[in-house]
Amino acid sequence: MTIISINLSLSVFLMILLPLLNWNFCLKNLGGRCLTTCCIVIMIRALIPVEFPFSRTIPNSRIIPVVRHIMIYPVNAGIFSIKVYEILLFLWAGGAVLLILWKLWLHFKLQKVIRKLPECRDEDILEIWQSLLEKYPSARSVKIVMTDQNISPMITGPGNPLIVLPEYSFTRAEYQLILEHEILHWIRHDTFVKFAADIMCSVYWWNPLFYFLRSKIFELIELGNDRQLTSSFSFDEKVAYMRCLTDTAHKICYCPAPFTLSFDSHEGKVLRRRIHVIGDFRTIGRIKESLVFGTLILFLWLSTSFTLEPFILPEDRACIPLNESNCYIIQNDDTYELYFQDKLYFTIDSIEYLDPDIPIYQNKGDMKK
Repeated sequence: MTIISINLSLSVFLMILLPLLNWNFCLKNLGGRCLTTCCIVIMIRALIPVEFPFSRTIPNSRIIPVVRHIMIYPVNAGIFSIKVYEILLFLWAGGAVLLILWKLWLHFKLQKVIRKLPECRDEDILEIWQSLLEKYPSARSVKIVMTDQNISPMITGPGNPLIVLPEYSFTRAEYQLILEHEILHWIRHDTFVKFAADIMCSVYWWNPLFYFLRSKIFELIELGNDRQLTSSFSFDEKVAYMRCLTDTAHKICYCPAPFTLSFDSHEGKVLRRRIHVIGDFRTIGRIKESLVFGTLILFLWLSTSFTLEPFILPEDRACIPLNESNCYIIQNDDTYELYFQDKLYFTIDSIEYLDPDIPIYQNKGDMKK
């Protein structure tokens, strides 16, 4: 029940967070690094679905007890008996493993194909590349290869980075923008962030909210990269960059692949949002940025602060106080049986909201002692 409660609170958190991340005010007032930090924090929370020590338990006597009753219902198959929640956990884990293995297989297959591509020999591109390496020396491990496919320029990851350029001819200024854009993806570790987002979505394959979250994380990666790249651009340079984005989207095919980052966006609304954010030439105010980032972190903290637990209170005993004089608790692994006047009253997963003076025993033998 703890896993179900945590996933429920996480889903509620996502339903609040996703509209916030679609708000233009939020996107305009977060810098590139803050956007990346938001992506990382969200994924860490999603990939660690545990109840923290500071989390408070909220007893629920309506929905959660019904869900718990369904989850612990035994399903008999011959001599075997298995509970519903055990079946669901098996399906969850099995589906996650299969999806992760499938994506890794696609990635290694793509890497095998890409590594057979010829290295770039174009003198103009190599000259631009050398000038960029002087500006970004940490990107010297990145290599450039060419393909005859009409695909968008992209960088592969997370390991052994390669920038794949189509044989479609760009202008010298466009090559400068494209290559610097892809270098920044590597320097900002965006390929690792996308890798984690793909894994996160594979783990939560049954929850549609995580598919929306993954798409939003991919968008935030591009927005953060665009923001960082164009932060020192003049008006004319930003216009040239926006034109390069739109021309590439119109002339080049988008080819999605696991753990890669393309230059253009396959969704028109994402491209429009990127253009809109780049075109907002105002400097990001530190106060607004701190306010927006703090709001997102607050919602994240709230998602870790509360969990729902089942609590069934019979109507005929609703007004009887439970204390050390009339009841005791027997702990069985992760559940607690509360006995009232030596009769089983109810079974719960948490005793946080009960009287702390009620005696707790591990088994009946301890109680007799």
